[in-house]
Parts: sequence; C-alpha cells; structure tokens
Amino acid sequence: MHASLKSSQEPRLKPLARGTLLIASVSLLVLTSACSNSDGDKEKANEEKPKGLSATKVCDASITGQAAQDLRKLTDADTFEQTDEVKLKSVAEKLTSSSSTVRNACEIYLPNADIPAIRIDFTRRTEYPTRKSFESSNANDWTIFPIGRHTRASGSGADIYFSCPAKSKDLPDLVYGNLFTSKSSLPKNDTDIAKVAILNSVSRNLAKTLGCSEEARLPEEVPSPSAHWTKR
Repeated sequence: MHASLKSSQEPRLKPLARGTLLIASVSLLVLTSACSNSDGDKEKANEEKPKGLSATKVCDASITGQAAQDLRKLTDADTFEQTDEVKLKSVAEKLTSSSSTVRNACEIYLPNADIPAIRIDFTRRTEYPTRKSFESSNANDWTIFPIGRHTRASGSGADIYFSCPAKSKDLPDLVYGNLFTSKSSLPKNDTDIAKVAILNSVSRNLAKTLGCSEEARLPEEVPSPSAHWTKR
C-alpha cells in the first residue's frame, strides 16, 4: 500500500529548480517581445522611408545645387523615378560619333505617373537661333538667358545651345539641348528659371563629360533673363 501511494505521487521540483524555470520563462517572454518590437520598428521605418530617387540622383546625378531645388519646386515632389538608368557617358559617346538626336537622354517621372514630368533630348546643330529666326517661328514669346550661345524658355519647355567642338569634321560644333515639362507648380517667371536651371545643370555636366566645359560657357548658377522677345 505504501509502495503504491509512493509511485502515484508526482515528483516535486526543488525550490531552486522552480526559480530557474520561472526566470527562464520570463527571459524568453522579454526576448520574444523585444524581437516583435524590433520587427515592427523596421516595418514602420520601411513604410516611412520615401520611395524613389532624390532630385540629386536622377539623370546620372547631373542635377545639382539650385537646379535640384528647382526640380522639387517645379514638380512639387521630393522623390522621382526613371524608366532606364541614364549615363551621361553614353549620351556623350553618341554626340561624339553622330549628329542624330539622343532622345530621352534624361527622363524624370513622378511616382505612379505614365508620362515624364521632365524629358531632355540632345543633338548636334550647325547654328543657333537669332531674333530673325524667332520672328519666323511659331512661338509668341521667348525669355532669353545669357547662357552658352543661346538659351531660352518658352511654352512648356526650354532650349540651350552651347559650343562643343566635335572631333569629327563631319559633325557640327554646337550641342543643342531641349527640355520639355508636363508639370509646373510655380508661376510662369519662376517656371522659366526652374526649367533653364535644370537644363543648364544637365548640359553643364554633359559638357564636362564631352571635355568642352571651357568652350560651353555654362554657369554654375543661372543668371537673370537678359531679354524677352515677343512678336510685334
């Protein structure tokens, strides 16, 4: 009888063993909670982190200084997207070997947009516009900037012409850049300056890649307009 009673009783834990088990349980609970909080913080940080590229990272990091600020103001956005990786070296190589237009040399999209907010093309040209050519054009007004050989803002775009002697005699010595924008959050005057600042910044870095910075005469900061041409 005593033997049966003894075998039916559950073994008792010693006081030290009980304490150790309790401490282990609490430690496991704290560790699990900490891991959960850490995972939650990481998820929250990822959600709060802006997606896309900053203004100074698009177009092969060629939009710098005031131009980067103007890009943010013009589009009313802080982050941007690109369909393809832009390399100014590739654009320069095409302008060195051909007079064909390098289309979409730089395209900047707003998140979830179907059309680019900014598009820049480059090509070689034999001459730059004059007041006479403006009079015979379809444009009603040009805002002229003292940059390169000729720079202007008009309508939804901006144009720049700068000297960049070609190594081949078969190619013109002028590089022409055209910027088109589908969006502006600024008044007209500020929009004109912003468009020219962005185009000038990309062109300046392109001229450096082409090895013609001195001939191009493209300033780091955009000066005030020097003239405003309108049709009589």
